[in-house]
Amino acid sequence: MLPAFFYRYLHMFKIIIPFLFLSFSITIVNAQEQRLNDNNSIGWLAYTGNFKISPKLSIHTEYQWRRTDGLKHWQQGLFRTGVNYAITKDVSINAGYAFAETFIYGDYPANFAFPEHRLYEQVIIKNPIGKLDLNHRFTLEQRFVGRVTALNNVKSTEYIYLNRMRYRVRAEVPLTKGNAGKNIWSAIAQDEIFIGWGNKIGTNIFDQNRIGLLLGYRINKQIKLEAGYINQTLLQARRVNDKPVYQHNNGFLLASNLSFDFTKKGNK
Repeated sequence: MLPAFFYRYLHMFKIIIPFLFLSFSITIVNAQEQRLNDNNSIGWLAYTGNFKISPKLSIHTEYQWRRTDGLKHWQQGLFRTGVNYAITKDVSINAGYAFAETFIYGDYPANFAFPEHRLYEQVIIKNPIGKLDLNHRFTLEQRFVGRVTALNNVKSTEYIYLNRMRYRVRAEVPLTKGNAGKNIWSAIAQDEIFIGWGNKIGTNIFDQNRIGLLLGYRINKQIKLEAGYINQTLLQARRVNDKPVYQHNNGFLLASNLSFDFTKKGNK
């Protein structure tokens, strides 16, 4: 039997998500003729590592190098770590901390690179359908976003508290099979929408959306690689000439995913 808070969590998203997508659609339509558009090429390199330390508990580690103009310049650096707890084989919850630094890039950049400290809570639900590996990830984030200013060449940072929710759906289908029936190559499609909420968000609740079309290659039980196309549509927090700025960031993603089970003798 699942904890009561889990059902409350899912019920909240069941009610809110349709309204979020409707609000996002309205925002896009209203801004269509007055928006500013900023197109960037991006390259994201990512590492994730999960280390199982008990039958239900594992440690998550992650770092992402997000670059623009291919890999020439910084877009953002992101570090994230947390603890995962498996409620059942198909349902897990996790929580943790992330630090991000966003750099100066694009046609309408911020004046300075700025930091962000973040707490997060997630529910991940696996929903396999035949050979299709489908999963849903629901995330809540408590963000402390730095606003950097300079006076007499002295920089200072003020932190603003913001809330954000995210929903990602990911589908993976095997293309080939290796020894012992393990999938070697796979095709992956995913989409994640980010929605801001709370007193300081204002009218622009849409934050960003990410689409990924990837190929996966599992080297062995511990190592898997993913590579392919990534599209990020992002609404900048600040307006320019009283117009919203939409970034259209397109490029590639290369990710390495490590998974080690230290409850088994072979991984100790």
